[in-house]
Amino acid sequence: MRVVKTVLVISDSHGQYFYLEQLQKKLPKPDYIIHLGDVARDQDYISALFGCAVDMVAGNNDYFTELPGEFTIREGKHVIWLTHGHGYSVYSGTERLVGRAKALGADTVMFGHTHCPCVDWRDGVRVINPGSISLPRQESRKPTYILMRVGEDGEIDYGVHEVS
Repeated sequence: MRVVKTVLVISDSHGQYFYLEQLQKKLPKPDYIIHLGDVARDQDYISALFGCAVDMVAGNNDYFTELPGEFTIREGKHVIWLTHGHGYSVYSGTERLVGRAKALGADTVMFGHTHCPCVDWRDGVRVINPGSISLPRQESRKPTYILMRVGEDGEIDYGVHEVS
């Protein structure tokens, strides 16, 4: 796949930037960033750190913010619904997320909240969670992020990576 756009997908930074700063030194500059909530009111810092635009949704800890709770974007051939996920019982499974994504006409849902990464297919919908960039909860307890690569053919691939 010939990549025409690279998007950094992160979530649950909770105002802690050590690993984001490490990541900024390690990665080539992304075309833009998607942050899936629990930013802790530091949207401007993240945008300035990477020198690119950032799409963000509000998480359950993003008090007094003007960030939207959810919205859809189009990347390549795909419609992607962005949400933090806390309003969809994500600790009990992703069925409600998948149902809402379908109702919105999205073929992909990206969410955070659980602090555990996943890239999965459920009932025809791609389910994506980058895990947490600062407070991971999966077995390895290593901060994670996703690189989303958009090809010139409009297809997208996703890779979960650990910050090392």
